[in-house]
Amino acid sequence: MEENRTVALTFTGGALASLGYALLCMVLSVVVIPAAWGAVAALGWWCAAVRFSDGTRADFTGRAGKIWPLFAAAAFLALLPSLATSGMPHGTKASAAQCVLAVALLPLDAAVKLPIYRWTIENIRLTPGGSARFSGRYAPFLGWVLLFTVSIVTVIGWAFVATAMVRWVCRNTEGDGWGVGFTGSGWSLLGHTALWLVGFLLIVPIPWVLRSMARWWTRSLVVIRHEPAGAIFS
Repeated sequence: MEENRTVALTFTGGALASLGYALLCMVLSVVVIPAAWGAVAALGWWCAAVRFSDGTRADFTGRAGKIWPLFAAAAFLALLPSLATSGMPHGTKASAAQCVLAVALLPLDAAVKLPIYRWTIENIRLTPGGSARFSGRYAPFLGWVLLFTVSIVTVIGWAFVATAMVRWVCRNTEGDGWGVGFTGSGWSLLGHTALWLVGFLLIVPIPWVLRSMARWWTRSLVVIRHEPAGAIFS
């Protein structure tokens, strides 16, 4: 028999570093080609800033040179609706065209992002514990993406879909003797998002808002260690 032991996560990164890595990712994504290098830097920093309640250490082992075409494709797809309508007069028609094109690109966008998520998860190495395996498939992933897109029009429904989607990702993530869980709720995400939006509007608190976002998502994750019965209390 096995017993499950829950390991809590805490984010210890600073506010200015949170802003710096967010700006780095944003700028490199706009440039498109070097987007992967920004993501790798941010993921390495995040792993180094996470503390586990049992002393586990996380390291990011991914290299941008192996994945950059997918990151560049994702960045290009994000910019494509705006680029495609750049010659249209600004207004309702241009905005509607951007929305239609963005929705039409969702299946392709999901096909690009799923291997990025798999690569990201499988390159986070725990000590002890090793790297994880991600078994999520394209069809359910696309379903979650489509559901999230539809839920945006409900104003509040997106938060519940987002947290449910993250739980799906966690259920499909496992390592040797451990798994991942997500404890965040839709209501908590909604409440925090309202506060984050106020912080963004005030501009000055943005670094602390970004740190708060990283803290919320990190502490909502747990590592579940599967151990032989009795080992927990030995």
